[in-house]
Amino acid sequence: MGSQFTDPDFPIRVSNPQKSKPIPADLHRYWRSQKDEGYLERYWPDHQDEDAWISPIRSILAQKLPQFADAEIEFFAKGTFNRLYSLKNPTWAKAYIFRVSIPVEPFFKTESEIATMEYVRRHTTMPIPRVIAFSSSDENELGYEWIMMEMMPGAPLRTLWPTMPDACRVEFFAELAHYTKQLAALKFTKFGNIYFADVAGRVNAVQLAPAEPGGSNTDKDIGPGDNFVLGRMVAQEFFFDKRVYYPGSRGPFHTSRDLIDMRVELLGKRLHDLSPVEGNPWYCENDRELARNKDRVYEIFDQFKALVPRLVPHDNGPEDIGILWHDDLSEHNLLLDPVTFKLTAVVDWESMCIIPAYETQDARPAWLSDRDWRPTPLVQLARGIPPNDEFLTADKLRRVGEMGPSREAYHEIVGPVYDGSSPETQRRVKNKVGVAKQLEVATLQHRPWWTAAWMAENGFNAGDATDTAGENGVDKQA
Repeated sequence: MGSQFTDPDFPIRVSNPQKSKPIPADLHRYWRSQKDEGYLERYWPDHQDEDAWISPIRSILAQKLPQFADAEIEFFAKGTFNRLYSLKNPTWAKAYIFRVSIPVEPFFKTESEIATMEYVRRHTTMPIPRVIAFSSSDENELGYEWIMMEMMPGAPLRTLWPTMPDACRVEFFAELAHYTKQLAALKFTKFGNIYFADVAGRVNAVQLAPAEPGGSNTDKDIGPGDNFVLGRMVAQEFFFDKRVYYPGSRGPFHTSRDLIDMRVELLGKRLHDLSPVEGNPWYCENDRELARNKDRVYEIFDQFKALVPRLVPHDNGPEDIGILWHDDLSEHNLLLDPVTFKLTAVVDWESMCIIPAYETQDARPAWLSDRDWRPTPLVQLARGIPPNDEFLTADKLRRVGEMGPSREAYHEIVGPVYDGSSPETQRRVKNKVGVAKQLEVATLQHRPWWTAAWMAENGFNAGDATDTAGENGVDKQA
C-alpha cells in the first residue's frame, strides 16, 4: 500500500513542534576522542544489536503510519550521525529508508533538514529523496529523532569514480551543474536555515520584505503567508561538540560580518573551555594539546580576532547575497546510475544553510574542491608525525589534472554566482574566504599553527608565526 500512497501533504510530522524542552545535559555521551586525529567525533554510545531497533520501528509505523506497517525491516547502514533501516515490501513499487539520528542540535537539525529538502524539491528539479514522515522529538519508542524517506536508486560516486571514463566524468559534472545552477539561482537576503512556516515562533524566524511582483527568485516562498520561513542557523560552527550549549545568537544574520562575528565568539568560547583530562566528559586528545600550548593558541586566536574588523566590512557587497548551498556534494552524497553514470540522487541535506555566496566558491561541489586536503593536525604533530605540506602540494597538482576538465565543464555551465568583476570585490572576497576558512571547526581549533601561517603569509601583522613551543608551535612534552 505504501507505494500507492498519494496524499499530497507529505512530509507528515508525527511530533508536536510547539512542545519545547531544554537541551539534554548529557550530550557528551555522543562524542569521543577520534583515534587518528584526536578531535571530538560523534558516535553511538550504546552497543545494542542493530536488530533490536526493528521492533520499536515497527511499533512507530503501526501507530503513526499504518499503511507501512507490513514493511520488511532490515538494518541498512550506520554512520556517525545516523542508523539506517530499509523498509520494503514485494507489493510496493518503492523501498524506503528509516533513519534514526543521535542528538547534536535537537529539534532544529531535523526540522531544518526536512524543510530544506521540501523547499529544494518544490523549487528545483534536482533529484532528492522525498520525505514521507519524521519526528523532530525524541519522545517516542526509539528515544531519538527519526526520518522516513524514499530509498533512492544508484551507487555513490566514490565507488564508480576510479573506473569512470574521463568523458563520463566530465559529462556527469556538466549534468550536475544544471541542477546546482537552479539551486544557486535562489537568492536570499539573510543567512540562516529554512523551516516550515508553522514553527516560525520556535526558530526566531526573520521578517522579510514582501516578494517582488513577477515571481522574483529572491526570498522565494519565504515569509508571511508563504510555506517556509528563514530561521536560526544549524551549522557545525554553531553546534559542534560543546558549542550547542554556548549562549549567543544563532541568527538569522543580516550581514556577513554579523555571521562571522558570532562564529568568532563561539570559537573563542570553545578554546577557553577545554577538556584536557582523559576520563572527563568531552575529553579529547586535541583539547589536551591545546591546553599544553594554550598561551600560544590564545595569542594566535587574539591576533586573528583583531583582524576580522579589518578584513570583513559591516556592509554587505555583491559577494554576500545568500545562497542555499549543499556544502557536501561529495563522492558519498552523489548517487549515479552505475551503467549510464547519470545522476540519480543528491542525498544528505543535514545542516545545509543559506550562506554568503563567496563561501560556495562559485557553487563548486566538494568533490571538485580541495576542501578536505588539510595540513597535519595538532595532535599528529605532537605525536611526531611530520607535516604533510609536500604531500598536499603534490596531491593538489595531481587533482588539477584529474579534476581540471570536470571543473571547467561544471563552472562553464554554472557561471559566476555574483558579480566579482571589480578589484575591490575581489580583494574583499579573498579576505573573507581566508577568514571563513580559519573559522571552520577543522582549522584553528585543530590546526592553530595553520592559522598563524595564513596570517603571516598574507602580511596581516599577526605577529611571529614561527615556532614558539617546539616544532610547528606544538609542545611535545609528555
